[in-house]
Amino acid sequence: MAIGDVIVGIDIGTSKVCCCLGQVNKFNQIEILSSASCDCEGFKKGKYESAEGIARAIRFAINDIESSCEFLIKSAYVNIMGKFVEIYSTRYGIELKDKYDGVTQNDIDEIIGGVGSINFPEEYQVIDIVPVRFITDTKVTTDPIGAFTKTLLADVDVILSKKETVRQISNIMQKAGLQIDGIIANGYTLRDLVLEKDEKQNGVILLDVQNENIDISIFKDDGIIYSDSLPIGGDTITNDIATSFGVSVEEAKKLKKQYGLADVTYIDHDYNIRLNTDDGEDSIVKCSELVSVIASRINEIFGIIKDTLKENKLTDNVNSMVISGPGFTNINKIDKVAEKILRIPVKFGNPKTANLIKPDYLTAYGEVKHVASIKHNKNIGSTVLIDNDSSFLDTTIKSLKKIFGKKASKLN
Repeated sequence: MAIGDVIVGIDIGTSKVCCCLGQVNKFNQIEILSSASCDCEGFKKGKYESAEGIARAIRFAINDIESSCEFLIKSAYVNIMGKFVEIYSTRYGIELKDKYDGVTQNDIDEIIGGVGSINFPEEYQVIDIVPVRFITDTKVTTDPIGAFTKTLLADVDVILSKKETVRQISNIMQKAGLQIDGIIANGYTLRDLVLEKDEKQNGVILLDVQNENIDISIFKDDGIIYSDSLPIGGDTITNDIATSFGVSVEEAKKLKKQYGLADVTYIDHDYNIRLNTDDGEDSIVKCSELVSVIASRINEIFGIIKDTLKENKLTDNVNSMVISGPGFTNINKIDKVAEKILRIPVKFGNPKTANLIKPDYLTAYGEVKHVASIKHNKNIGSTVLIDNDSSFLDTTIKSLKKIFGKKASKLN
């Protein structure tokens, strides 16, 4: 990428839409100029239930960024959950006309184009092609440009999604007045933010735990080999507590925060807990009763993950797990329980963001960082226009009204 190039990332989550705008600075590093979010419940239970609601949230967040940066954003990258993704790994190669010409970008483009022309099941389409490594006559490398070789091979991960899902995402972006620069699997947005190099090489499960879903990505030999999602998360545990003890969701959140523990064996003293129940009467339960409810769901989650590894014959490919996301916050010893069930080392990932971005924006930020790190592709970056018109906000509001009708009037 060139200095001044801009990348916009959009994260469609279960409770809000988050957007980040980054620009390549003079040190050839991506610098986040602005970020914004908007509450949104259009994506529920793993489905895009309200295209217009999601699009409206995207437009409002984009409007905030445009106002602060004086950009008119015309396109963006958008994330996709693991459950909507299929991974196809392959090796593809070409013969060079003259080995002493050296590998060029055109040679790499030929490989990418060749992989893209592979016949996949009719209901799927390619949303991304990620080169993992290149093999020349003499070496294995991530950057073969200039190498003298007669044969150039590439190990690539082809990311597929069902055409209907892509159509839904395209429809949402179109309603928001944006073109799609690319669709990025959730695993890639966090991979380089929370995983170490040796983890990606040796085999690791990346668990992105949100409030309403858990995204599962498995990396091995620097490539992605599996992607999926579970329709459960931190809020599931909160709801379990509320239902089991007849308390409000807010009360359940407080209980989880104060007494959150992943297994009863870690309780030092089984003291009494006073509950404020929905019927207005106080109730007394043992700490072990509360922890048992939490532990039951935790055991179920990691049991599902264990079964998934076994069913997909991935157990021998995985040597560690990294947990990220806010969903398991305040539940102590969850890593120890996961280790007992999965029999692999488990740790919490600390995003390498130097506290430059709020946790809510991590996925959108990860999209921007991922795109900025892509090699051998000239067609990356988002389309933006510099706006010098003092009536920029008025113009944007008119645009919103055109897209959403009277529903945009509350911006006035």
